[in-house]
Amino acid sequence: MTVRGSPSARRILVVDDEEDMLETCRRILRLRGYEVETAARAADAISRLEAAPFDLVVADLKMPELTGLDLLERVRRLDPAILVILITGFPTVETAIEAIKKGAYDYITKPFSPDQLTVAVDRAIEKQSLHSQNAFLRRQLQETAKFDEIVGQSPALLQMLEQVRRVAPTEANILVTGESGTGKELVARALHFNSPRRDRGFATIDCTTLPEPILESELFGHQKGAFTGAVANKAGLLETADGGTIFLDEIAELTPSLQAKLLRVLQERQVRRLGTTEYRTLDIRVISATNRILTEEIREGRFREDLYFRLNVIQIVVPPLRDRRSDVPVLAHHFLRAFEKAAPRDIREFDDAALSALEQYPWPGNVRELRNAIERAHSLAAGPVLGLADLPENVRGSGSVLPVATDGTSFRRAKKALNDRFERQFVEEILGRTAGNVTKAAQEAGMLRSAFQRLMAKHKFRSEDFR
Repeated sequence: MTVRGSPSARRILVVDDEEDMLETCRRILRLRGYEVETAARAADAISRLEAAPFDLVVADLKMPELTGLDLLERVRRLDPAILVILITGFPTVETAIEAIKKGAYDYITKPFSPDQLTVAVDRAIEKQSLHSQNAFLRRQLQETAKFDEIVGQSPALLQMLEQVRRVAPTEANILVTGESGTGKELVARALHFNSPRRDRGFATIDCTTLPEPILESELFGHQKGAFTGAVANKAGLLETADGGTIFLDEIAELTPSLQAKLLRVLQERQVRRLGTTEYRTLDIRVISATNRILTEEIREGRFREDLYFRLNVIQIVVPPLRDRRSDVPVLAHHFLRAFEKAAPRDIREFDDAALSALEQYPWPGNVRELRNAIERAHSLAAGPVLGLADLPENVRGSGSVLPVATDGTSFRRAKKALNDRFERQFVEEILGRTAGNVTKAAQEAGMLRSAFQRLMAKHKFRSEDFR
């Protein structure tokens, strides 16, 4: 089987109901070294796309039965990685906008010169090559790190994955930064499993979930009798990870006391259990993560600068989903396949309205929020295709400027609908940024926790859906 993106597999499918146009495109593109197949009908093109891999489709806009736009939508559903260039002899601004909005890579008009066609195709193939590099890097990571949750083809993701590949084999401590829900823990696991420490322990702890005394015991361990309830000796996670990697998630939440103790461990490479004077030598690599800007935390006196320099030898920034919009349909299909495999319901694709809404929504909760939305849609869908009605209300309305129609609606009712829409989006965005931490979300909103919880209940939000 050929692999998309290799030189021998740069395959182009040209679709046009005029035989002269098919022959012209075939001749021009074969002279450029491309492997070209042709189809005179959109239905024939779809059959060929289902039977074999292609990098690019070049299609006429005006064809009988199915138009070029119809074919574009079918290609997007079949494989979002295939790029499409549309050709038309009757160009209008409206048609061009519609084509690009529906996902066409480029749009050229008849009559065109050989150079115009080859420039457009060369650009598309170059972009496809970048996608292929990304796919190759992902396969490498999956083979060594079982890291199949990092999905996408965007330049922003490709750049981050390349950085992961370069720094994973080093011994440097890594700081992974990014908004909640972007997948920082997955990056940490990729760093560990692509390092020489891959066969040793990978210990992870969420610094937001435990009160200080318990978190201290979890990190450093304790001796029997060190405090009430310490009925046996217990090794801390720092000891457990000896020879391997420890991942400290949301490192900015550590108290000043624990920051000082962690700094001492990193400086001396020794750890002491609570209730004992014995020090144990450690060989660990520390990967930490935060959704905060630590330089601002330092300025505000909430984080130690010396600890920051110890942790931030190399920084990896995980891009938010809004900077990876081309990855949304790829991720959506990936999650749909995963949920279908876990709980088969014979659901295999999205309709065009649902896919458009997913692409337009800003995803404040990032990949985590997208995954939750697809899981919900998969659970609720009544038929083999996920439709707009199966998506969460806020995602369904993401493409409109006003949340309500004003025709025949009183001012009071329209205002209430607008206010409800604002409340829902406001609460959802804050919960997404704070990973479902209600206390933080209420503080950020400038509200009492109880008032914020009432808003959550009103709009049926659960904090655990954002973690």
